[in-house]
Amino acid sequence: MSKSRAKFGAGRATPVASASDLAQIARDHAFVALAYGESPFLAGCLASLRSQTIASRTIIATSTPSDHVSRAAADFGFALVVNPTRAGIAADWNFGLRAAKARFVTLAHQDDLYAPDFLAETLASFRRCAGAICFTGYEEVDDDGYPTSSKISRAKHLIEALTLGGARKAKGLRLRAYLSFGNPLPCSSVTYDLQRLGGFEFSDDFASNLDWDAWWRLMVAGETFVRAPARLVGRRHNALTETSRLLRDGVRRTEDLAMFRRAWPAPLSDILAAAYRAGY
Repeated sequence: MSKSRAKFGAGRATPVASASDLAQIARDHAFVALAYGESPFLAGCLASLRSQTIASRTIIATSTPSDHVSRAAADFGFALVVNPTRAGIAADWNFGLRAAKARFVTLAHQDDLYAPDFLAETLASFRRCAGAICFTGYEEVDDDGYPTSSKISRAKHLIEALTLGGARKAKGLRLRAYLSFGNPLPCSSVTYDLQRLGGFEFSDDFASNLDWDAWWRLMVAGETFVRAPARLVGRRHNALTETSRLLRDGVRRTEDLAMFRRAWPAPLSDILAAAYRAGY
């Protein structure tokens, strides 16, 4: 692939609202960078959080403390909090939500990148419409941070376009349609309004689809999802990510089928799950 194109996020940072208004909201926001193992992409993720056009607090949360993570925290001047127990992905994410001690929380995934106006667009969206979560669009990027695409990312973008179009919020039947053909909503693009969500937690019944399960439960509860359609997160898919490991272990296949069976009767659910799996 030619590298003549700009890297993800370059040249963005377009003002979306009054900086003073958004700065006020941002005082009650925190990024929580979820660090696990020794990802070579952690520094890039942290740099993208530090480059946001609206200042916010960033902490690093980990259940696998190491010199690698400690050095990254020191290099960027971010606080490091350690989960004393290792009880799986759901426990790590729930720990991150609690550790933020903020109303609005973005769980930043260490392999991903955030465009400079991610936070500004997210907070502006929350200001326009109250909702349980706000999510942005995403773009798949390669290991060097350049935009790329795959069968699954193209399929997910198509699902989003067909079910949501240009809508700035989703709930009810529209949201159900969006979530019924797979999981097109990447968790790293989501910011949570914990004041509205109350005692929300991710379920440890899932290791791979804990985010899809969470979106489905919120949809069933009648919550509104706020949306900033611009592609403001760069998502990586490679052999080093946790998603890739779960695919290799077969966990993703089992959990995909369980989620499709929530949305569709058999045998249609099984057919859709097989088609979805073929994209990975």
